[in-house]
Amino acid sequence: MTIINNIRYRSILIYIIISIAFIYGDGKTVNSDLAKVVDSLNTIRKTSPGRALRYARSILDNYSPDKVGPIESKILNTMGEIYLDLNFPTLALSYFIDANEKSMIKGKKPWILINIGNVYYQQEQWIEAKEKYLDAIDAFRKRNSQHPNALSGKTVALSNLGRIEMNLNHYDQALAYFKEALDIKRNSARYQAFQKTRMNPKPTYAGVAAGVANQHSLLSSLYIKWGLFELAAEQCQAIDSLMSFITGKEDVRYDPSVILGKNYSRKCEINTNIGKYLQALTDSRAAIASLENWPIELVKHYKIESDLYIAQNDLYQALASIDKGLKICDINGMSMQELDLLDKKMNLLMSNNLDRSALDISLVIIAKKEIIEDARVNRSLENLNYISEFHKDREIIGHAKTREKLYFIIIGFFILFFGLAINYYNSKKVQIKQEIKINKQEKQIIESKLKNKEDELIKMSTNIVTKNNLLSSIVKDLEYHMSLIDSKSDRKSLEPFKKRIIEKIDDSADWDQFQIQFSLAYPDFIECLKRNYPKLRSGDVKLCCYLKMNMNTKEIAKITSLSVRAVENKRYRLRKKLDLHTDTSLESFISSMVNE
Repeated sequence: MTIINNIRYRSILIYIIISIAFIYGDGKTVNSDLAKVVDSLNTIRKTSPGRALRYARSILDNYSPDKVGPIESKILNTMGEIYLDLNFPTLALSYFIDANEKSMIKGKKPWILINIGNVYYQQEQWIEAKEKYLDAIDAFRKRNSQHPNALSGKTVALSNLGRIEMNLNHYDQALAYFKEALDIKRNSARYQAFQKTRMNPKPTYAGVAAGVANQHSLLSSLYIKWGLFELAAEQCQAIDSLMSFITGKEDVRYDPSVILGKNYSRKCEINTNIGKYLQALTDSRAAIASLENWPIELVKHYKIESDLYIAQNDLYQALASIDKGLKICDINGMSMQELDLLDKKMNLLMSNNLDRSALDISLVIIAKKEIIEDARVNRSLENLNYISEFHKDREIIGHAKTREKLYFIIIGFFILFFGLAINYYNSKKVQIKQEIKINKQEKQIIESKLKNKEDELIKMSTNIVTKNNLLSSIVKDLEYHMSLIDSKSDRKSLEPFKKRIIEKIDDSADWDQFQIQFSLAYPDFIECLKRNYPKLRSGDVKLCCYLKMNMNTKEIAKITSLSVRAVENKRYRLRKKLDLHTDTSLESFISSMVNE
């Protein structure tokens, strides 16, 4: 009740503000303020993702749906990007899908397609990610070629395709994608304008030039992985040449220090690979100085610096570089990067026969992974609770707004249209009751669907057995009637029909369908069972599935049309095949075989 009252008072306050806006201003003010809010959200998302999420939720909670509507898709999309940065791909995907549904743009939304592709990329589902990037490129190509958003979108999609091919070690194809993206950037009108004004104290479109530098950075990373260090160095020189014209004061949304820092880091990696250790050390120090305000990139560089010391057989300096990176991870809450560094440290210790220390690190890794997984679950539950409460609040606000509109209509037209207002009020009241009734029915339907899903596996098993019993009964009846036929040719004509029915009794399609549905509830269970116990027959696997569903002997007997004694015999034979000790419960063993 308190929530409803708070929402009612907040709604009344919103109506007062809107009324004042209509009297003293225009409707564009709210949208303008919201646009500024979204810009602020994008500004803080990289430095404080948790605060950015809370900020985004407050926007959705504090503005009415009709006002937040035009930019709701952008807010949801940004929230998805934040969750993707935090390594929550499932949550990110749900927000990208919601953003796609809320978007007012007709047709495909290429930027959202790229973000969905990024979800698949993070999960190393290369084929799915590639499909999304290609769809995004097609959508961008349909836009006006002079539109800077279209050019930027195509280069991002092409660059991501190049990263996929690079991860698959398809270097030629990756090079083709990266070069195509670079050509698009360099041939754009804005980059040409930058080239003409690059000698000026404040060149135009410096941000586009920074984007070209990033494309060179991708090429250098490809050449390093390819082992073509001279070509990689040429790309680094191209970056230095471009950045020499950019001071960072051109009022663009980027920081040259991170581009230069990453370039120094890459040059350190190149010089390490070609044995120029002194130059690599100089580049490393320059990278650290440039990346001091960019913790994620600085951690990546410390990993590269450790490789420099490893190449020189300097174990302690290598460990010191890794520890510096771990300290930054701990300060900034970068759990995934911390795991990566810990894994590198463990491998380094093992390669130097420091097994005891490596074991200690492995225990730390295990503990960290458990903490991360717990945090992941808590974050998911928190998000689910928020979404549930958000939709409830929206529904309450919607009903409150409907009633309040009715009150305004009655007050505004009470004197002149008293009779009409009364009729309208009565019809609205009936409508609200009908909506409540419909909502109640919809709730019952949802609960029924949920129950049906829970019973689906049991019903499927029962249907299979019932079908087979029915077909067996039909075969027996058919055999009986065939025996009554005197004509041998007539009896023979019924044989194909009988054979087809018998074949359907053992049709494996039923079992295949059951396995598909079962695997949705218990992934990898059947595969693990068959892999560990290849001698198990189909009936044994089915019994294991029923036990995994926590069904007791009587329930199994009921759905399989067997006696309780027959099921107990099957259980006894299954225990022998699984080679279980007498003190081991069959149900406990089946339940613990694969964690859900």
